Amino acid sequence: MVPIAKLHGDYSIIEDKEGNSVYSQGWFGKYTNAGHLKMDPYETVLLLERKKIEVIDNNNISQLLSGVVAHFSNSIQDFLINYLLYKDLRSRGYVVKKHSINGKYFELYERGTTPKKAKHLALVVPMVEGVLFNIDDIDQIVSEAKDISKILIFAVIDSLGDVSYYSVSELEFEKLNEKLGDLN
Repeated sequence: MVPIAKLHGDYSIIEDKEGNSVYSQGWFGKYTNAGHLKMDPYETVLLLERKKIEVIDNNNISQLLSGVVAHFSNSIQDFLINYLLYKDLRSRGYVVKKHSINGKYFELYERGTTPKKAKHLALVVPMVEGVLFNIDDIDQIVSEAKDISKILIFAVIDSLGDVSYYSVSELEFEKLNEKLGDLN
């Protein structure tokens, strides 16, 4: 029997002890003060897709994968794009958590880690191929990663759902007028 996760607004909760098996098999979810396993939308959908959990609604009716995806897509902007990134990173063996500060990025941990030994590797920012990105937004993201001493990776998702990863570092511009002289 698979653990049952109850669907809430933007998360799901496993209330019984079966949450332990979900948590220990890949560091999914986070325990609440009440001892329940609270999972974010990406964890919920991935585990449902892998048939590791069953998801029920408030009326205790079992939900199909499409219904759970629709539920989260209605309330979370770019849910599917973020899910494709999350799924790709998890399929590569990494532990992935939503960035605690703003939830727009993912925190990447080393493969196969446990919570007590987790080494935070990078911030991963999802981007959609062909969609313009404001340079000031990129500068802010680079600064945030630098402030917390983390590697920054941009994950570009194309129209087929494939993900390409790009490492990003701070770029500083230097005024060259004095070095080059007058270019006129």
